[in-house]
Amino acid sequence: MAKLNLQSAIHKNVKTTLSNAFSSTEHIKQQIAILDELRGWIPAPTPDEYKQLELNIAANGCRDSLILWETTQQQVYPDSPNPNHSLYVLVDGHNRYQICKSRNISFNIQLMDFTDLKSVKDFMIDLQLGRRNLTPQQITYFRGLRYLNEKTEKGKYDRRSEFNKVDESLQSKVANKTITSEKVESTAEKLAIEYNVGRNTILRDAEYAAGVEQLTPELKQSILTGLVKVEKAQLQKLSKIQLDQPIHSIDALKQIVVGSEKSSSVLPDKKQLREKTESELNELMRELIQEKVLTRKRIEQLIEKASQLKTVI
Repeated sequence: MAKLNLQSAIHKNVKTTLSNAFSSTEHIKQQIAILDELRGWIPAPTPDEYKQLELNIAANGCRDSLILWETTQQQVYPDSPNPNHSLYVLVDGHNRYQICKSRNISFNIQLMDFTDLKSVKDFMIDLQLGRRNLTPQQITYFRGLRYLNEKTEKGKYDRRSEFNKVDESLQSKVANKTITSEKVESTAEKLAIEYNVGRNTILRDAEYAAGVEQLTPELKQSILTGLVKVEKAQLQKLSKIQLDQPIHSIDALKQIVVGSEKSSSVLPDKKQLREKTESELNELMRELIQEKVLTRKRIEQLIEKASQLKTVI
């Protein structure tokens, strides 16, 4: 009798534990937050690719877990009135999540812990670069983003340890080639070794990525998926132009880049202008020494040239 009671108690405790775990998971699913800046880093599938994914999930269920960043409101929204409240940010699986929600299909989740939003972005870049179906534009973009992120970072997240936390199904998609050699002198050189390209390629990738970041999300996705063709050189030039608002069309992009080129071609080279002003000032000094007479006009000429030189040094 006592044995039966013990078995019954164990069964009851297991059932309660499983029920609580299920309730907790379902509670988390209801609180998933989607950040536009992270969603913008997810390559948009073509209509055919999205339709195929939808059919696969409808037929077989959502087999890959959605990755969530388990954090607090304060980490993402510093001005939140509830800074210590839990927040579950979607990191990977945006398209699957959208399909599952619209069709009321169950899905699994995997919680991950990151130091901050920047660490999340680093992880997402690694994850995207490990996928096999990226377009050449997407590869250039994500390599450039990684360079821009690592160039100025102070506390870089541990790529290897974070990678090891991911499901095996995702690990197989990511080429974990993190370089740790102290002999590598710069970020560009490190990434060049990792991706088997030249150092200058990485630097050009960074310019390309910086240019793409100045586009609206819609135009950005159209270019990265190859639906809209734009010369890399134009986006690289765009990275050097400061804009007040994102560019929404190819025509606007071309006008801004061409306008900048015309403007820069009109302006004289700063070095040439300095050398010219220095030469003119030296000539005035020589004339003054030869004449040995200091007039008011000569002083004004000297002051004017010296002021001009000051502005170009």
